[in-house]
Amino acid sequence: MKNANPSTQSAMAFIDREFEIGANYQRFDQRNDIFSRAIWDPSVKPKNFFKSYDVANYQPKKSKGFDHWDYALRNASWHLTDVVAELKWHSEGKVEGFTNYYSIQTPGPKVKAPELSLSETTSRIKKAARVLGAGDVGICRLDRRWLYSHQFQRKTGTSAKLDLPKHLSHAIILILPMDHRLTQTIPSALGGTTTGLGYAASLNVANALAQFIVNLGYDAVASLNDTALSIPMAIQAGLGEYGRNGLLITSKFGPNVRIAKVFTDLPLQIDRPTRFGVKEFCSICQKCANACPVKAIPGGKPQVKPPNFSSHNAITKWTVNAEKCFKFWVGMNTDCAICIRVCPYNKDYSKWWNRLGFKLAATPLRKMMLWLDNLMQFEKRLSPIKWW
Repeated sequence: MKNANPSTQSAMAFIDREFEIGANYQRFDQRNDIFSRAIWDPSVKPKNFFKSYDVANYQPKKSKGFDHWDYALRNASWHLTDVVAELKWHSEGKVEGFTNYYSIQTPGPKVKAPELSLSETTSRIKKAARVLGAGDVGICRLDRRWLYSHQFQRKTGTSAKLDLPKHLSHAIILILPMDHRLTQTIPSALGGTTTGLGYAASLNVANALAQFIVNLGYDAVASLNDTALSIPMAIQAGLGEYGRNGLLITSKFGPNVRIAKVFTDLPLQIDRPTRFGVKEFCSICQKCANACPVKAIPGGKPQVKPPNFSSHNAITKWTVNAEKCFKFWVGMNTDCAICIRVCPYNKDYSKWWNRLGFKLAATPLRKMMLWLDNLMQFEKRLSPIKWW
């Protein structure tokens, strides 16, 4: 039953079987994610990591990719996301998009738009999402197990129960591809630019789509990292599979993506989970685990017990050690995505040979695909100087 066709199962049943979710599963408290712990937990020392996103406090290094130009571009890519995130920081202590969902939508009309069929409504929403900038889009029923139990307020260091309106029934999951060539320069401050650009695109698409739905007379809430776990919802919405590196491996862009969400009461057709061999491929591939400088990525089989309380319990999966991972980020003063850069699924899929490799990875010939990937050295780091 574990390998049953996803189309024959409900999305909830599929994910229950895939990850063997235990009866003692509990919703995650946002206070315990590694970024929140950096605020209140003395064992997690952020040092100058957060300060470095103000370019006046950057700390240049001799390593290529960490000079003034590199930090200036990285921080510029984050500028709009950070400004919008802190609009209500002083008045309400919110960091929208990271600890709180967005509240920047303007009111819609009192009368709803003329009703269409469910399929036509869904088609139009997906078309709107794509024209607004999403690389891919999927829809699932809102599985409230993935909502945080509590939201963390960084300003006061306190938590409060999540207040997402109960009538919101669906989640629209948005995939935003990141810049492949910039990702190749990771680890570097320059490479962190691809993350900032991904968040800026996510901010725009999620809020624009939410406003479109509000304009139709329905309720919609835009969300990035806040409010809920994005990866299980994306899996339920048929947008990808879970990889050894703890990331969503999408069928169109591999792992080199950001994920945004829009919660809504607009009636929509749901998508079904999909399979294209990621679990089978990751079981024979160790590239991300071997390349991780601090060995934060497990090399063995999926386990139910997480390495620390910054990850879920009662879910059988590969779980990245967030404490080790974040410590490396702090040491570099920028985010790291080596696990994305070296992943055989991280390719420029505008090239036919990469699309062919993707198809090989889904077949019993996956070992050949891995051999070819090693031979071609696709994971090799691009010098930041060459990027400039």
